[in-house]
Order: sequence, then structure tokens, then C-alpha cells
Amino acid sequence: MTDYNSYLNDSINKITSSLDDSGTRPILFIGSGISRRYINAPDWENLLKKLIELNPNMNMPIGYYTQQTNNDYPEIANVLIEEYQKYAWENKNENIFPESLYEGKQNKDIFLKYKISEYLNTLDENFEINAHNYQDELNSLKQLNPHAIITTNYDRLLDKLFPNFKVIVGQQVIRKKDSTSIGHILKIHGSTDELDEIIISKKDYDFFSTKQKYLTAKLLTYFMEHPIFFIGYSINDQNIKNILSDISEIVSENSNQIVDNIWFIEWQEDSISNNFAPPIDKTIDLGDGKSIRINYILLNSFEKVYEALYQPSLVELSELRDLQENVYNIVKSKTVSNLEVDMVSIQQMNTIEKIEEFIGINNQIPVGKHRGTFIGLATITDPEQFLSRFPLNLSEVAEKLGYGYWYGANMLIKKIEEDRGVDLKATNNIYHVDMGGPKQSHHRYSGAMVELLQLVKEEKEYTLNLE
Repeated sequence: MTDYNSYLNDSINKITSSLDDSGTRPILFIGSGISRRYINAPDWENLLKKLIELNPNMNMPIGYYTQQTNNDYPEIANVLIEEYQKYAWENKNENIFPESLYEGKQNKDIFLKYKISEYLNTLDENFEINAHNYQDELNSLKQLNPHAIITTNYDRLLDKLFPNFKVIVGQQVIRKKDSTSIGHILKIHGSTDELDEIIISKKDYDFFSTKQKYLTAKLLTYFMEHPIFFIGYSINDQNIKNILSDISEIVSENSNQIVDNIWFIEWQEDSISNNFAPPIDKTIDLGDGKSIRINYILLNSFEKVYEALYQPSLVELSELRDLQENVYNIVKSKTVSNLEVDMVSIQQMNTIEKIEEFIGINNQIPVGKHRGTFIGLATITDPEQFLSRFPLNLSEVAEKLGYGYWYGANMLIKKIEEDRGVDLKATNNIYHVDMGGPKQSHHRYSGAMVELLQLVKEEKEYTLNLE
């Protein structure tokens, strides 16, 4: 029987392996549980409860409104919009709300959204890492270099933790061409800095639903190419179910197959007994007969997950974002034919390695001077010998097999494990080598792995050479 420590260590190792195999940076979906943990922000029900308390004209508790609406929070927000508009106009001369909110061009929901912003901003202002109960956890979080962060939270916690990321809010996520490039925080439900974009009422959610397909289309590349981590959400969160429902048929051929690159990280307030081993995956019911099976981790502290998600960066992500934008603008420029360029230099930049060398990134694999002894490989001391024997990452293996993304190849490796009881990635062999250290995997693959997986893909007989 597996104990919890073994369960957690196995899960962490799987995360680091997944990041390495993908050859990309993770995408973080951050929910209200993170703001609740670090700035004591309320969940949806408690936010509505607080807004009722902040309006002296409202005398009934939250329970009254949940009964009236059958626990429909957007409908409760509709009621609050009316109550706050009335409260604002009845007290127009009391300077409770800014004068600009009374202008005719403003929607009537602006008073409620202003109060949401005002309340959450007070929580943001009191946030200080150095005096925080979860200081170590927060320091691990802010060290991360994800490709992008997507959140349904309104507050500015993530803005503070990731100051070099560019924030894109609401409908601009759909409209901006660069919203899915590296180094962005996508606030898909609005922000305290942009009141009109806050999604809270039935009308807001209805409008958001009409745009959902465009948002999903934007995010689809993330789900196909990157490891995805949902952190701070309930596994029953309808917002997440809606997104997963839209992409489930594309990322998974059948509901029984685990989608290797999607992780749901669930936090539990109570300490977890070491005698308890939670499930390593969960099937989420998406409604209409659809479901999706994804990786799952239950934990009491996020610190180990944050540490596993850390990827060192030789360049600031903001600089990579600017480089990406500038290259895009040059390529799409109508005047590109008039640019004075060194065509020989451009033609020579035909691989990632040559581009890295050209822009000054020294991306050496940290094998160091240590001697490495590998079963069936004798002893190899020169890192270049490793790279010549194992030149491929898993994404490149997948490409040679005709897959668009890394986890196509990973499924074939899993099929070998199911059929023969051998996990080729667990050992160093003629197909695979792990060039990383104890805390960070760095998987490389040989041409022999491509040949083997091609046979598996074509359902032909194959022989494993593990000597």
C-alpha cells in the first residue's frame, strides 16, 4: 500500500518529467482558492455576502437571496446591481462613489463593480510577502517562469507576484493578437483595474458565454502544446468545466484515456495522513454525456508543486515576450521587402540552436564534469557524446512519428509499459537517458526509440533490447 509521502513524491516526479517531455513552459490556471489563501479574499458566495453587508440599505442576509434564486449567484448579483444603483443615487451627495460613475454613459452595474474593486483593493494593499504566514510558499511561486497565467480572479495578487508579466483583461484576451504569447496574465473575468470587464451578473455571464468559443479557440494551442495546471479551483467549478468541455474531444480520443498534460491540483485545509494515498487521476463529468480524465494531486501545501514547476530561465520572460513581438512585427510588416538585412545570416538561422547562438543565449545542458554510468551504455563522460547518442526530446520524437504534440509519443511509451511491464523512461537504456539531476529530469531519446515507437504505432511485433 502506497503512503502519502510516496504518492506525493511520485506525483512531483511525474510533473517534472512532463515539463521536460513537453519541451515547453507550463500554463497556470489560477482560481479564487489562491487569492483566498494569500490575501484572504472571499469565494463567490462570501463576496456576495460581503457586498450585502457593505450596503446599509440591504437588511436581509445572504441566505434570503440564495433561497430566492435557488443558489444562483449571478442572479443574486443582478439583485445587488439594483440595490447598489439605488443606494448610490440616494446618497449621491455623500461622496460614497466617484462622481464619474453617475454619468449617463455608465451602466447601472458600475456601482456594484466599483464596490467589488474597492473591497478587493484593500486586501491587495495589505499583502506583504515578508510578513506572510506562507512566505516560503509565496517565494517559490513568484520564482516561476510559466508561459502564461490565466485567471478568473479580479484582484491584483498575480500582478504583484509577477510584475514582469503583461496583464490582458476581459475581451482584450480575444481581440489582441499577442494574448497567447509568452509572459502574459490573462484575466478572463475582468479586473479591479477595469470595472466594465468584471464578470459577476447573469447578463455578464450570458455575454461571456457568447464569446466562450472564441476564447477556447485562443486557448486551444495551450492545451495542445503545454502542460496545464489548475490551481485554486474546485474540481466542480463550472467555469473550468466549460473550458474542458470545449477542448475535451480534441485533446482526448476517449474519456478513459488520461490527458497527460492536464493537472488538477487540489488543496485540503486539514493535514493529510501519511497512511492515506489519494487518487493520481480523476474523471470530471462535463455534462451532456462527456467527461475527461486528468492528472490529480491532493495536497495541504503548494510548496513542493511550485518547486517542481520551477524552470530556470537564462533570459527574463519579459525580454522573450518583447523579442517574440518584435520578430512577429518584422515578419508581418508590409515593408519587410525593403529592409536591409544580411540574407546569409538569416538563412543560417534555420535551427533553434543557431537562433539561440545568434541572440546570445548559451543554452548548455548542465551535465557538468560528472561521470555517468548507464546500463547498456558503458561509461560516457563527454556531454557531447550524450547528445549525439540521444539527440531528441520527446516533442521531436513525436514529430518524427507524425504527431503534432509530445504526448502522442508518450502514449506509445505507456502502451509498451502496459504490454511488457517495462517503463522505458524509468531507466537509462539504448532508447532513453535521463541527463538531469535528482530534482530535475532531462529526458533525451535515441533514433532507436523512434524506430521502436513506429512499430508500436503500426501495431507490429517488436523486441525490447534492455541489455
